[in-house]
Order: sequence, then structure tokens, then C-alpha cells
Amino acid sequence: MKNHNGIKILLILAIGIFQNGNAQTIDEIIPKIEIPKVATFQQPNIINTTNGIQTPKTPNIYNPNLSIQQRNQLLIQQAEQQMQQRRIQSRQLVQEAISEFHNPTENINYNLPNKAHLKGTEYYRKVYKELSAMNKNDYSVKDITFKVENAYFENKLQKEKFDLTIKQIGDFLLEKMDELNYDKNSNVAKNFILFQFFADTLQIKKKDLKHLPMKYDFDDFMGKKDWSKMFVTKLLRTNTGQCNSMPRLYLILAEEIKAEAFLSFSPHHTYIRFQDENNKWYNVELTNQMFSTETMILNSGFIKAEALQNGLYMRNLTKKEQFAHMLTELSNGYIHKYGYDEFTYKMIQKALELYPNLITAHMQLSNYNNLKFEYVCKQLGINPRNKKDLQNIRNYPKAIALLKKVQQEYNLIDNLGYEFITETQYKNWIISLQKEKGKQESKNIKETFEIKLKQNIFKN
Repeated sequence: MKNHNGIKILLILAIGIFQNGNAQTIDEIIPKIEIPKVATFQQPNIINTTNGIQTPKTPNIYNPNLSIQQRNQLLIQQAEQQMQQRRIQSRQLVQEAISEFHNPTENINYNLPNKAHLKGTEYYRKVYKELSAMNKNDYSVKDITFKVENAYFENKLQKEKFDLTIKQIGDFLLEKMDELNYDKNSNVAKNFILFQFFADTLQIKKKDLKHLPMKYDFDDFMGKKDWSKMFVTKLLRTNTGQCNSMPRLYLILAEEIKAEAFLSFSPHHTYIRFQDENNKWYNVELTNQMFSTETMILNSGFIKAEALQNGLYMRNLTKKEQFAHMLTELSNGYIHKYGYDEFTYKMIQKALELYPNLITAHMQLSNYNNLKFEYVCKQLGINPRNKKDLQNIRNYPKAIALLKKVQQEYNLIDNLGYEFITETQYKNWIISLQKEKGKQESKNIKETFEIKLKQNIFKN
């Protein structure tokens, strides 16, 4: 058993349900019953002509006026009527049995309940529609970020103020570059000033403007209690954030001052990468205001070789892949606020269409499949956590198919090289990055940048 995104993935192998890798279907379990056809025959036209009105008359085999032949015909007729009645009753019993078999599933909803009626969900649907229409390779990180966060706040954020704040920070950074005599055409210089904005106290002396370093917010750093703690708007308001909001603000500001930088993943974590004029890559760890090495990231102990081979971690995301990641951020907000439903599935599927190995999307899909299976089991009166009780789903092919999806997605995540990390382990890893060796390496990189930038060695 493994936990993904705080929701337990149910992976009970139902003994007897799957044999030789093939699930039994309902047709294999229930014998086929042939419904008999009703026989047809002609009834004798026995009538009573009393008062000139022809009315059917029930024959009486004990009538002394009947001949032996007539009496025998009546006996045959009654026998056929009794047989006909038994046939009708037999057909009714078969139909009732079939009805009783099918009725339990007729009212089963195999989709999670729709949340569309809940207040605020309309904003998510609107933003999803807008994102779906956008060019996935050419967009503004700033604009998408605002849309995603504004959906959570039900369209109550002010875009003009958000844009103005970003512009003011961009102007501040460019002015500080002038003061430091950094080459504003150098991508390295622009990335270094961005790093300093997060890590150092920056001040423009002639204007008496100052910006203090940003701090990591360890309180609810995964947003379980309040998902808005993941947002850039919260970071701008409090100057505190975590690995979700800080790298995104970095990318927004890079966009503002026309710097090139890339988002990259490590387990449950995002960071920034950029390149110098010698094609050397640098990892910017904003959560502790350091430059980190590849070795430091690998030393987390949660990165498998398979994960690297499948492109899960430690590489630059393309614009399209980053767009897919933003879709999972949209679905994450929806999930935290309203829960999973078929609209959630729609967002997840779109993200995976753009980035098939996006681990955050696969985690969401795994949770969705698991919740859907449990929801169906609850309707069927089956406890999915009880092996004996779980055997009863063999009577429900659709439920079996759902369980298979749960297992298939779990296997896929495992094969991608994902390794689960607890909140405590993640927190300890973040703190471990600040060990003396890491600090010294970061200090050396920083000092090298400062010397070269003052000498204008870095040029595009």
C-alpha cells in the first residue's frame, strides 16, 4: 500500500476475481437460460345462444349430454390450458429472476457525483475553457497563474493590481541591474538578479527602495488546510512561500525582464534551471536561497533511475509540459475546494495528453480511479477493504473494470519510477539542503557570479 497526495490508493488483489490475468464476465458466471416460447392453439368455439346473444360458455365435462368424444376433447383442452398457464408462469418466473439479477445495477452510478451545481465551480469551468483554447507553446505564465488562482477565489482578484505589482518588481530589478552595472542583455545577469531578489536584501539607494529576502513558509507548506498558501498572490502579499509559488513567481518575473529560465521537478518539488554562456546549467533552489548541485538533488534518496529515464525529474520542462503542469494546478485547486468528479477527470486527461509522463497528473488520476471504485462499491454494499467482501464484485463486470483501472494506474506510477515521500521526509530534505557543504558550494557559485558580472564576463 502506498499513499499518493494524501489519499490512500486501494490495491487489494481480489482472490478468485482475476484468474490467469483474465476477469470473469457475468456471462461466464450465470448459466444462460433459454426462455420458452408460448405455444399457440385454437380454442373450441363453445357458445351459448340464449336470448340470441352469443356469450362464451365454460364447458362442463360432467354434462350428461356430452358424448365420450366431446368429453375427451374437453379433457384435452383443459390439459392444454393448464400447460399454457404453467408456461406463462414459468416465463414470468424467468423474467422475474432476470429482473432481480439486473435490478441491483440499474441504479448504480458508475461516475462520481457531478459538482457542477456547487457555487464557484463555474469559474473553474470557464478558466478550463479559456486554457483549452490557448496556444500551449506560446503563453504568458503570469496570465495563466492569475487565471488559476482567480478561479479559486471565484473571480474576486483584481488583474490590474496583479499586473501592476509584477511590473513594479520588474522595473525594480532592471534598475538594480543598472546600479550594479550588470549587463541587461546577459541572460545570466538577469537570472542572477532574480536569484538575489529571492535570496538577498536588495536596495536601490537613490530611491530608498528595499526588498527583503523571501522566506520558506513551513506552516501548511503542502496546502492541505488552505490551498491558497500555494499561490503566487499569497507569496506577493506575505513575502513567504514554498516550492510551488516561489519558482512560479521566478518564471513570471523572468518573463517580465525577458530572461530565459526553466522549471524542473524533483520529488514533490519544483526548482529553477538556467544556463550560462558556456552551456553550463545552474539549479536555483529558492526554498533555501541557494544554488544546488545535481549531486545535492540526487542525495535526497527519492529519485530512482527509472524516474530519470522517464523524464520525471531533473530536466527542463518545455512550454507545453509546463502548460500541462498548470492544468494540474487548476485541477488541484478544484479538488481541494470541491473534490473529485468527472470534470476533474477531464482536466487530468488534458494534462496527460500534453505531457504523458506528468507525475502530478498521474497521482491525481490514481486518486480519481480509487475514489470512483470505492464510490461504486459503496452503492453495491461491498466493503473494498475486506478481501472476503470484495469477492462479491465478480457479479459486476463494470466494478471489476474499475478495480483494474486502479491497479493499472498504480502499476504505471510505479513503473515510471515514482517513490513516495512523506511530509516529514520532504521537510527534512529541504532542511538538509542547508547543510554546511551545500551552503559552501552555493556560496562559491554566488561569489563567482558576482565577480564575473561586475566584470561583464557573462554576455549573450
